[in-house]
Amino acid sequence: MINNRLENLQQQLTKYNLDAVIIPSTDPHQSEYVAEHWKIREHFSGFSGSAGVLVVLKNEAALWTDSRYFLQFEDECQTYNINLHKQSIPHAPEHVQWLVDSLEENADIGLDFLQFSKAQIDYIKEISKSKNIALKNIPHLIDEIWIDRPALPNFPVNIHPLEYSGESTASKIKKIQNKITNAKADYYLFSSLDEIAWLFNIRSQDVDFTPLVTAYALVGLENTHLFCDRNRFSASAIASFSNLNIEIIDYHLAIDAFEKLDANKKIITDVSSLNYAVYSAVQSKFLFQNSLAKELKAIKNETEIAGSKNCMLKDGVALTKFFMWLEKELTARSISEYEIGKKLEGFRKQQDLYVGESFAAIVGYKGNGAIIHYTATENGAAMVKNEDILLVDSGAQYKDGTTDITRTVWLGGTPTSELKIAYTSVLKGYIALEQLQFPKGTVGMQMDAFARFHLWNQGLNYPHGTGHGIGSFGMVHEPAQGFTTNPATSSGSTAHLPNQLTTIEPGCYKKGVYGIRIENIVLSIAKETTEFGEFLGFTPLTLFPIDRQLIDKSLLTDSEIAWFNSYHQMVLQELSPLLNNDEVEWLKAMCEKL
Repeated sequence: MINNRLENLQQQLTKYNLDAVIIPSTDPHQSEYVAEHWKIREHFSGFSGSAGVLVVLKNEAALWTDSRYFLQFEDECQTYNINLHKQSIPHAPEHVQWLVDSLEENADIGLDFLQFSKAQIDYIKEISKSKNIALKNIPHLIDEIWIDRPALPNFPVNIHPLEYSGESTASKIKKIQNKITNAKADYYLFSSLDEIAWLFNIRSQDVDFTPLVTAYALVGLENTHLFCDRNRFSASAIASFSNLNIEIIDYHLAIDAFEKLDANKKIITDVSSLNYAVYSAVQSKFLFQNSLAKELKAIKNETEIAGSKNCMLKDGVALTKFFMWLEKELTARSISEYEIGKKLEGFRKQQDLYVGESFAAIVGYKGNGAIIHYTATENGAAMVKNEDILLVDSGAQYKDGTTDITRTVWLGGTPTSELKIAYTSVLKGYIALEQLQFPKGTVGMQMDAFARFHLWNQGLNYPHGTGHGIGSFGMVHEPAQGFTTNPATSSGSTAHLPNQLTTIEPGCYKKGVYGIRIENIVLSIAKETTEFGEFLGFTPLTLFPIDRQLIDKSLLTDSEIAWFNSYHQMVLQELSPLLNNDEVEWLKAMCEKL
């Protein structure tokens, strides 16, 4: 089926006089996760990873993705006529130079300008100008082939109340308007869906696992325009927005409205999220800068922090019930990875304010755990037995926050020395980064090595970043702060500030044998101020035991053992009041001192 789709697409190249087409994984808002309507790359390649670019020529198809997805590509695309190009740096535009080298002079490349940022188009133009290669906008080409393409989402839009958001829409918009005034501009244009959801305190279900709303927003000094279909809003919501001088205009009218803006006006926007179709439509002058909304929402207010802490309690209760069930059930039967994921989801559904999962649960048994973004299917899942290793990475969306936790557990038998060394090195890396005290303004790339140091000493490493920002009933991967070895990414180059929520998640993977990852959400806090400046640190919010069966205690220092025991004392103290007697006894056993 996929090969037929590729052949149909290649035939369209001839029809449109194109030599190649580039299909990214994004939507018009440069989103990491997209609505079904925009899963074009997956439709034509079969590859479902969140990062990757498909390039189709008349006689060849190639896909670029990073090391998180190499094994997934092999699993999903091995029977398709697509060549894998392994990126050494995630999201790097390595496909552009390859494509230009593959094409003759005066060739034509097709792209949907809605799916490419201005920065991306500028880069492609620069690389391809030596061969006089032209870029052609092809917004309707895909629709001619993908005849049953899902429609744009049209779910009801809900107002995220002040009791969970902690700040009104009016207050947030005023901050944006002050920025406009200070820059002597007229408008602030927002394209990123997570920023719009935060700014207007709106939520929906346009994207799987993420409560976002498909929209653009144009904030002016007096009036604000939210481009999202009016039929998605209740009459009371429309009236409330109207009282704030916010006009709701249907989404498909956005570009027409942008075209009519006065050419003498100045618009502030983020070049990384502005798509080229909108850029081409606007005649006004752009002032490019990093998004103010991104900076503001990364620092959580007291309400959001309290909500996150409450979510960790709920998650801890759900995980306790789940792992107790798993432990008991495995003594009687084997269970599929798929069923395990669904059972965990069921325990979370019992929790107050639960909305849904924050991503598809990763339940990887033995070698499947080495597939970093592995998702078990109902028919193809491995059967988990009461032996060996299991990795469970999961999270939930609650109205008061978002969770993300990974635990790697030993189910039975005798672990190898190799496995225990790897697991203990991962644990040491987690502790080292979580316990780090650092000057305010330190960026993620500077801190990432602390999580890898002990793995490196064993000749080990892992092919992904060490952590990412996390939203408040928002994106589970929220820009901009995080930890990574790549300085070109926001998580590598963004400074950490107080009151941010970030994951710490070092790992280690051996193809076909095991996957190890330990992940908690931490809150950045002010630690002390000295003559050398302000110093920050982290405090863990996630509340669930870390499995001790794979720990080689001889590799831990006294301070690491003290951290381990202190963390588990906190877990026991916080969760016990919410559990029944049997659950408390189970938790006590899991939280015994090393």
